[in-house]
This record gives sequence, C-alpha cells and structure tokens, in this order.
Amino acid sequence: MTMSELPPQGRILARAVSAVVDAARQQDPVTLRAACAQLHACDETLAREILHRLTLGLVERAYPDGLDADDIQGLFDEVVRQASPWLTGLPDQPGLDPYAVVIVLAGALSIHPPDDAPRPSLDPDALPIACALVVDHLLTRLGARLPAELARAFDELHTAQTMEIP
Repeated sequence: MTMSELPPQGRILARAVSAVVDAARQQDPVTLRAACAQLHACDETLAREILHRLTLGLVERAYPDGLDADDIQGLFDEVVRQASPWLTGLPDQPGLDPYAVVIVLAGALSIHPPDDAPRPSLDPDALPIACALVVDHLLTRLGARLPAELARAFDELHTAQTMEIP
C-alpha cells in the first residue's frame, strides 16, 4: 500500500511519523518537539499500532535470529549514546528519558507490565521521541528507508483488520 492509497487519517499519521523520525535523524530537538505535537494530534490507538508494527518489523529485520539480553542492552546503549549529546533538553523541556527507550524496546517485543502495575510519570513526548530514536537507529543500521517501512506497517495493519477470524 502506497502512502497515496491510505485513507486521509492514515496519510496524516504517516506524515506525522515521518516528521518525528526525520527530526530525530536531523538531531533537531526543536523540530522533534514540534513533530511530536503533530503525532499527538493523530488517533492515539492508530498511532501506537503503527509505531509498534514499524518498530517490531525493524527489530525483526535487524535481528533475524532473534534477540537475547545482550542484543537488547546493546541496542539500548547505542540509541541512548547517540541521542544523549544532542537531546540534552531545552529550557522547560526535558532531554532524553532512557526509561522511555526501555519501554519502547520492551513494547516492540510485546513485553508489557500487568494492567494494575504502577505507571511511571513520563513527559508526553518521551515515548514518541524514544520510538523515533529507535526507528531511526534501526533504519540506519539496515540501510532501509522510512517510506517503505511505513508502507509495510500500514499493510500489516490493513491485513490484520481485514482478516476473518474463524
């Protein structure tokens, strides 16, 4: 499915995801925060689903034989080490939250705390920023392009939504 074939809501989300990942790639914290605002304006459930599918697909391609604890620790370290120097926080805005990177990596692997577990208080942009950093890092590692990966994520979602359950 190409971006032009997406419904209007899907195209808006694709542009917002592209904006946040592009801002991470450009290492521009001001643009990154603005892109997060675009993402927050999208349907939250759809945004989470697409970001999950995008991140999971990239993780699966980067680690085709599966991940172990050392792989996850290495990926976490690389993402945080690369982003920390430029994402140190602006006045009245927090910098990189390493815990958010942990949440993104765990969530991509479908590891979630129990529903009744306490949730940490995070800046509203912490998870989109962490996800953009992980996605950008994996795109770079794989030599992949975001439009193709976004199209794959939307295709997977479309297939999941149209499959008949026996």
